[in-house]
Amino acid sequence: MKNLLLVILFTLSAAAALVAQGFYVQPGVSLLTPATSEVLGPKGENVLTSGSEVSGVISGSYGAGLGLNLNLGYMLSRNFGIDLGISYVLGSKTLIEEFTDGSSYDRSYATNKRVTLSPAFIVDAGSETLSPFARFGLLIPVGGQTDGLRESNDPAMVSPIITTLFPDATGFEAESIAKGQFTVGFTADFGLRYHINEKMSVSGAIGYTGLRIHRDTYEVSRADLDLPSGKMDVLSLLSLGGAYAYTQYFDEIDAQELATHRAAAGDNYGSKEYPAWEVTQGAGFSTFNISLGLGFSF
Repeated sequence: MKNLLLVILFTLSAAAALVAQGFYVQPGVSLLTPATSEVLGPKGENVLTSGSEVSGVISGSYGAGLGLNLNLGYMLSRNFGIDLGISYVLGSKTLIEEFTDGSSYDRSYATNKRVTLSPAFIVDAGSETLSPFARFGLLIPVGGQTDGLRESNDPAMVSPIITTLFPDATGFEAESIAKGQFTVGFTADFGLRYHINEKMSVSGAIGYTGLRIHRDTYEVSRADLDLPSGKMDVLSLLSLGGAYAYTQYFDEIDAQELATHRAAAGDNYGSKEYPAWEVTQGAGFSTFNISLGLGFSF
């Protein structure tokens, strides 16, 4: 959060410096749809009936959603300029795992929220009324997280240990937060700009964003069982089923270092003080974009 505030302050300072030089500002909105598809997680039917299982996978992307955009730029000449894009993406709720057995289910969802910066180079035809343009730049996530939700109406599908300890449990729900490592992507947009007058314009563009983020940390923030007496917090019991409340990810893990870490952690392995260690994997956030913007020149 501190780094994000510094970035915002720097951006505002840069904007103030450019106002006296023909600066433009363009708020806008964009619709993001997945540009790539990869395996998000498993899908199974009749998982509790031996010999009748149907297994598959769920494919998709985490990148889809609605973007709220603000572009700050300066045209170096009639045809070339520089631009800094700031975007807040409200991600779509994405199904990533699903197991069903009759009316029983165990499903997991992910919703990504992210703030990105995009320094870019602008090429514009320079026409006075209707002007084609292109924008090419980097994409740098500076904040955000992926919120997870797991819900089941049959706790036995989550873990047999639950039904052993709590045979009268009727439901399970957990929430998680995943944060990513620093990464850099790229973006390209092609569109048309209509000049209403010398100070105002509207624009529309289609574009592509290439972005892949590797996981840095994963925290289960809440885990509840539905009992006849009400909800019960079972976060501290997750490790009994091989899951952990807090996990840290690395590009590679030395087996001896992991053994030393686990020995030092003891029963606290998987806590914030002694996170579980896992090898990181990347997730796709690449999208096709349709954007609309309203520009103001100074």
